[in-house]
Amino acid sequence: MNPPLIPTDYRPPLFEWDHWQRLALERGLAPDLAALGRSLMREANQHGWCERLRAECGWSDEGRALLARLLTHPRRTAARLQWLYVTDGLRFDPWDHQEHYEDSPCWKTMRQRWNREQAALPLSISSQPPTLN
Repeated sequence: MNPPLIPTDYRPPLFEWDHWQRLALERGLAPDLAALGRSLMREANQHGWCERLRAECGWSDEGRALLARLLTHPRRTAARLQWLYVTDGLRFDPWDHQEHYEDSPCWKTMRQRWNREQAALPLSISSQPPTLN
């Protein structure tokens, strides 16, 4: 079977997170933070996060508040977004991947542990967006 021919002028569709990233870059957001914000918008949508976290990741206002937070408080906001990323929207702990409810009291203790571990890492390692397996 032959693969389908793809026209030379084909462009894949852009999604909401792609539009947000382009806007963020135009507004002067650092490329790594724009990529992180884009990833979180996508994760929140693709993984069916709760409405509160979807709103935090830009789905209630086309990402305007998320962009404003990243521009105003880049390190603090990036740390929050990375935490949401590694926990898949507060559903799995980042070490053992055990499932927890979003409102479980254990999240505060886990977040404190995560912050301590991140603070102990060299900046070049801790500033990289995490990967989910």
